[in-house]
Amino acid sequence: MYHTESSIVINRPMTDVFKTVSNVSRMKEWQAGLIESKWTSDEDPGVGTTYLFVTQFAGTRMELPGEITSWDPPNGWQWKANGGPFPAQGGYRLEQADNGTRITMFSDSEPKGWMNAMKPILKWIGKRTYKQSLAHLKTILES
Repeated sequence: MYHTESSIVINRPMTDVFKTVSNVSRMKEWQAGLIESKWTSDEDPGVGTTYLFVTQFAGTRMELPGEITSWDPPNGWQWKANGGPFPAQGGYRLEQADNGTRITMFSDSEPKGWMNAMKPILKWIGKRTYKQSLAHLKTILES
């Protein structure tokens, strides 16, 4: 298993940041690598609510269904992938910062089979993707 994590301070209140990062249907607007993101259950977001992320990796389209495992507005939320190339779980943690909100994206993944050999590359790509996503989120929320 490997852990990936990245943080950034966004000069906005925690409630504003949470509202944006918890809106799965709009995640593709700021999260690098997502080409589709949508809720797949009808209830309001909370523990047990399901979603679908669609990404593109090395020219391959991957559908990543998952569910919310923890919901704590405005402090964050966590998810668990229920499909895709390897088991993963992660989330978004929000904390008060001097001039706004520190948001941390994190995940724990366990590649299986041939993907296990790519663990160092996958970790590097994940860290880079998280940094890009958070920088884009900051730009959107601060403009």
